[in-house]
Amino acid sequence: MKTLTTLSCTFLILLSSFVSAESAQDDSEPKLKGDKVITLISDQSLKGWQVPSSRWSIKDGVITGDTKGEKLQTPEWIYTTAKFADFVFSADVRLSGGPRANSGIYFRVKPFTFKRGKPGTRYEAPSGYEFDAGLASRHNGSLGDWYARPSLRISADQKVMEKVFKAQDWNRMTIRAKGNRIEYWMNGTKIIDYTDNDPKRSKEGLIGIQMHDQLEMKVEIRNALLIPLVDDQG
Repeated sequence: MKTLTTLSCTFLILLSSFVSAESAQDDSEPKLKGDKVITLISDQSLKGWQVPSSRWSIKDGVITGDTKGEKLQTPEWIYTTAKFADFVFSADVRLSGGPRANSGIYFRVKPFTFKRGKPGTRYEAPSGYEFDAGLASRHNGSLGDWYARPSLRISADQKVMEKVFKAQDWNRMTIRAKGNRIEYWMNGTKIIDYTDNDPKRSKEGLIGIQMHDQLEMKVEIRNALLIPLVDDQG
């Protein structure tokens, strides 16, 4: 007969295993498959996207934003025409065109008129979250809402980023946004898990890709997929 002590130890071991399994599952990159998946990029058309300039193009299912050797005075974004609230999103992103190429995936975006330092400098910018991507950037992999809430900057562990991020190559960037919890994965490794309790947080909006100002760069994005989440999905 098992003693109470033995049973208690067995229960604790099983509970510990369960918690560990749950934690591991929680850190696993969500997979986008099934009939609810929305494909955001077609093979040869920018239909479904708000295109800000001729610097953006598409070929063979890859959207490209290229400064073409110039340095933009203000950044620009290409946005989806559709809005999303809770979802899982994943896309392959590649940065090139300069040693400091910098971009980001923006989501739950509501564009607004942003006023920058110099008097008279205004441009349309996103309020909403960013999944930052940059070559030689200490903010690579970070979460922020730079234009609307500049104090919000949650950094990824750069030692982890050095291992998982592939400079000037394709990187899979995955986001799960559900309620006030935001999670990021880079090439399958979880790098951000943040709960945003700010009542001013963005809850719904567009998805966008940035072309940064003041540097030469090119950003490419492919395989952009999204699954809307409902209450019984995580």
